[in-house]
Amino acid sequence: MIFNDGLKMIELLSFLVSLVPFLELRIAIPLAIVLNPGISPITIFVICLTLNILAIPVAYFLLDIIVPPLRRRVKLVERLFQVAVRRAKKYQGLSLVGLALFVGVPLPATGAYTGVLIAYIAGLERKRSSLAIAIGVAIAGAIIWTLAVLGIIIIQGVSPS
Repeated sequence: MIFNDGLKMIELLSFLVSLVPFLELRIAIPLAIVLNPGISPITIFVICLTLNILAIPVAYFLLDIIVPPLRRRVKLVERLFQVAVRRAKKYQGLSLVGLALFVGVPLPATGAYTGVLIAYIAGLERKRSSLAIAIGVAIAGAIIWTLAVLGIIIIQGVSPS
């Protein structure tokens, strides 16, 4: 399937990985660089960064509106949420700078969704914690982008069609 501007579905999906919890831009940037050779790496960075930052209000929405009824109705969701709460409580004493740095470390389970969960559990003010998380996402994105552009991070077995 090809869209009006010539962007194929797989190429579009490479950007949307930025919205997937635990993958986020850590996977999206190197994947998009490989699958979109016709798009400049800086444009790829901006697109992935923007999408990953858009995940912050989505995560708050999920925690406010979607998760509570699911926790009441589905025992597995409640158990998974409690595991996440126990893990996030270790970090609830983080300052906003600490939260930004935590999210900025490009390791699994340190992205925007985890940052929102920590801020949510710690009761941090949303606007300020969202800004800290966005700064952390930008830091992680810059690190991953640099490593991907230099060829240090590659996605094995993926090639443009």
